Amino acid sequence: VAQVLIAQGLFPASPVHPNLAFSIDLLELYQALFERSCDAVGSMATALHTYYQRRGFSILNKKVCPTFHE
Repeated sequence: VAQVLIAQGLFPASPVHPNLAFSIDLLELYQALFERSCDAVGSMATALHTYYQRRGFSILNKKVCPTFHE
């Protein structure tokens, strides 16, 4: 059952009785948020930037310039 859940993008909460699962995308967002935790607004913005950047999306400002430099 766990392998089917993972193939569908879900991570089982229990290895024995996987009747509850979390979205792997949500877990990746939480990891990015944890890595950048400082103040609430700044950490959420930076976590979203990291989350999207890892998926190949670049966040641009009105001048079409990258907003963050890592």
